[in-house]
Amino acid sequence: MIIAVGGWRGAGATTTALLAANCLAVGDSGAWLIEADPAGGVLSGRIHLPPQAIGGLERVSFPTQRISATDAFDSVAHHVGGLKVVTAPADPFRAHACHQPRLPWTAGLRDLSGPVVIDVGRLRAGSPIWGVLTQADVVLLVTSPEVGAAVSAAEWLSAGGRVSPTDPGLPEGVARLVVVDAPCGVAFSRSVLQNDLADRWAGWLPWEPATVDLVHRGAGAGDRRLRRSQLNSAVDQMVGDLVGEGARR
Repeated sequence: MIIAVGGWRGAGATTTALLAANCLAVGDSGAWLIEADPAGGVLSGRIHLPPQAIGGLERVSFPTQRISATDAFDSVAHHVGGLKVVTAPADPFRAHACHQPRLPWTAGLRDLSGPVVIDVGRLRAGSPIWGVLTQADVVLLVTSPEVGAAVSAAEWLSAGGRVSPTDPGLPEGVARLVVVDAPCGVAFSRSVLQNDLADRWAGWLPWEPATVDLVHRGAGAGDRRLRRSQLNSAVDQMVGDLVGEGARR
């Protein structure tokens, strides 16, 4: 299963992608977290990575030898328990270039073992990320409950992701909204958003900086320090529902 995680307004997409991949990494095949934000990656500054693992997506996009996309991903992945992390270059020009590759790595996502979570960053008109979105089984749009952010995110869902005539749009039923209950101004309640969005609702994630810090420092989903985390439980429930829905299709 491929889950793309991005945002329209506000922050939280990268953190949500990391937490989702971490929860999915408990299976025998583990899980992948691929940072593919064309504006430049931030994961290498948040989690502990060896120098050779930083900006790995660039080496997948522009290989120096003839290898499959699967082998290229394997060669650059940083392993944290069952989680395999591939980061984007921090430089926005180099990160953007990864979406115009000589090697069609997006098509190779289906060949990776285990679930794949892709951090696609901010979703904007004309973004080169559409090639990734078309490979995804689910697109999670992350927003805060703040009125302006939530309304604009819901409008994006209603438009199928189209914000310009050149955008191809997403298939019906692919996109979902997940709300990160971060501190903000005037906000919708959980019940209002959940009722309004109906089957486009993915989940409500409580704000827990301590849990995010633990995961940044390498705590896996099975770490005993995360067992009492409401945020980790909410993410686990969300991805479990998405995987179950995908299995029923």
